[in-house]
Amino acid sequence: MDVLQPPRPATATPDPSLRGRYTLSAAPGVPEALRTAAQHVATANPELFTWVEGGAADVRLTVADGEPLAQWLYVAAAPFATVADETTCRGRHRRLGGRASDVGRLLLDADTAAAFAATWGTPTGGEVVADDFIGRVWAARPAWIIVPFDQLRPEWKVLRLDGRSPLAHDFTTDGYPLLVPMTVTGDEEAVAEFRLRWAGPATNRDPAKLTRVAMSGVTALVRATAAQMEQRGILWPGEEVGPVLRAADIAHISNEVSFAADCPFPDAYGGTTFCSRDPYFDLLKQLGIDVIELTGNHLNDWGREPLARSLDMYAAAGMQWYGGGRDLADATRPLVIDHNGNRIAFVGCNPVGPAGDWALADAAGSRPCGPDVAAQIAQLRAEGHVVIATLQYIEHYRYDPPADQIAAFGELAAAGAAAVSGSQGHHAQGFAFDNGTFIHYGLGNLFFDQMDMLATRQAFVDTYVIYDGRLLSVELWTGLIENWARPRLMTPEERADLLNTVFAASGW
Repeated sequence: MDVLQPPRPATATPDPSLRGRYTLSAAPGVPEALRTAAQHVATANPELFTWVEGGAADVRLTVADGEPLAQWLYVAAAPFATVADETTCRGRHRRLGGRASDVGRLLLDADTAAAFAATWGTPTGGEVVADDFIGRVWAARPAWIIVPFDQLRPEWKVLRLDGRSPLAHDFTTDGYPLLVPMTVTGDEEAVAEFRLRWAGPATNRDPAKLTRVAMSGVTALVRATAAQMEQRGILWPGEEVGPVLRAADIAHISNEVSFAADCPFPDAYGGTTFCSRDPYFDLLKQLGIDVIELTGNHLNDWGREPLARSLDMYAAAGMQWYGGGRDLADATRPLVIDHNGNRIAFVGCNPVGPAGDWALADAAGSRPCGPDVAAQIAQLRAEGHVVIATLQYIEHYRYDPPADQIAAFGELAAAGAAAVSGSQGHHAQGFAFDNGTFIHYGLGNLFFDQMDMLATRQAFVDTYVIYDGRLLSVELWTGLIENWARPRLMTPEERADLLNTVFAASGW
């Protein structure tokens, strides 16, 4: 079965004695959501309409052939394990395939092929895939697809088309080449009656249903990172990554070190007992951070009181937290945020300790991992939340995750998390998809001073695009840390090298 296109609901043969005055049908290529809405019109108005499959009808939903009914947005995409970030659509009389893409051959499902055949003419370069769509396209890499926006999946990487991405909040459809008009045609009186009763969607990309969540890796404003901040300015580390975080509706940071009132001036060559000075908090505020993850294993290096004090600072700044807290009850509480109709839940824990880092019944700390974490994820999923789970796991300095890490992250995926993210990873790591769950085993350092090897300087920020209650897509920002503190945007060559490396480490 084509997993991108849900099966069409069976329609019962109407009783001839109850047959409506007009017949109603849909042409090939009309999206399933519009077909279903039209069938509801027939079901609710049996005296007027009878649904018929295929062929001529008094009222017929069509593609680009009749009165406007809806605008359907399609997206150029490729398997997630694709290095190219964009493609082009050249020429006024665009034909599918051929020179339209720079990332391999084009594959389409049957409905999309029918829609574009009606819009652009018979495809000259596209291959129609009848079943196992994801598997066939991944096997054909390099390859790309055109897919309806609302049917994207995390397994697909959205390609910028002529420099534009429908995942962006500032995207407009004006002049976008993959915007397809859905129309209605037929008997004038019948169409008028149909329109009076039509309540179907006007589009499959409603900005009011879109949420962008930016997830980052390790932050520890200490040692040489802090020394650079003192020398170059508190806000200096965030100059290039800041726009990515501020552009998100929800910006996450895993701040592993607490702010202490008596934290001394940083020693660039100090040890591993950490605290952060209060002025450094301005960096988090300037970055527009909304969510603080508290699974880090250095939270209580300076004692438990600085963490409790840091929580007061976060609360005063309007920031929320999860994965730790003022006591064990607070630490085990998920963070639930409603945005644009999306119910998003953050859950995190620390399986490695040390014991002094874990929250107690009456003292601040991180959340220890236990069976309750998976149970909580399952409950949140059952309640309709998009669950983002994070782990402060063992720090493996390798791109490919070892078996124990795969198993630990897989447990959270199996429980129902939409995404599982490794917050512990000083070393950038690879990815996986586990029954639809997006897994990133380690995002690398965001703000930390490990300059001794390339992999500890490579930084990811993963932006989850959530639409209409599900994880739709993931965008990857890639940076390279310089001067012990500041991630800068990678060059195209650096980005390609990193992506090729982590994709290979992911078994792709």
